[in-house]
Amino acid sequence: MPGKPADLSVDPATAAYYSEHAADVAARYEQVPSPLAGHFAAAFPAGGRVLDVGCGSGRDLAALRAAGFETFGVEPVDALRAQALRLHPALEGRIAAAALPDLGLPFGGGFDGVLCSAVLMHLPHGELFDAVCALRAVLRPRGRLLLSIPLTRGEALQQQRDADGRLFTPLVAEDLRRMFERIGLRQIVRQDTDDALRRAGTRWSVCLFERRGAGT
Repeated sequence: MPGKPADLSVDPATAAYYSEHAADVAARYEQVPSPLAGHFAAAFPAGGRVLDVGCGSGRDLAALRAAGFETFGVEPVDALRAQALRLHPALEGRIAAAALPDLGLPFGGGFDGVLCSAVLMHLPHGELFDAVCALRAVLRPRGRLLLSIPLTRGEALQQQRDADGRLFTPLVAEDLRRMFERIGLRQIVRQDTDDALRRAGTRWSVCLFERRGAGT
């Protein structure tokens, strides 16, 4: 299927949508500044290595780079990676093909920070624990994870899918907090915000986690 390399674990219908509509999706994202950019300075150490998991159009990755971070990204959909490089040529060589939960250690791992914005809701519920373990694995001790998930959505779903067939697994911020704490990431910030694209009825929960260091 276009946009879904055979060795990546991605929900097929969700990947198909982003592959077929990559240009429109990228244009929509690029209409507004990164909604998480205001968190970057407090979330990550100045100049640190940061990985954007599910970097899409490259908007957030470019914002991180502009803010002085050593940035890398992963994106499973070929067409979105192509859009990211078209829109942000400076990201050449900094975006790899990878997906949760089988993330591996892109760019060698050991990141000071990880950004995972609007990604986890596209995973089947049974893959969530493996996905959060994968996010932990790429962080160094005391590294931080900045995460956003939908708090509410303004459209009805049928069997956890929207009208375009994309998977939207219901997520509860408190349940995710407990899951992350089980594997050694403590939540230090949670903030609920309105949707940057002003979609009616849609709100987001932005959470910051820190990986515990050795001996803690």
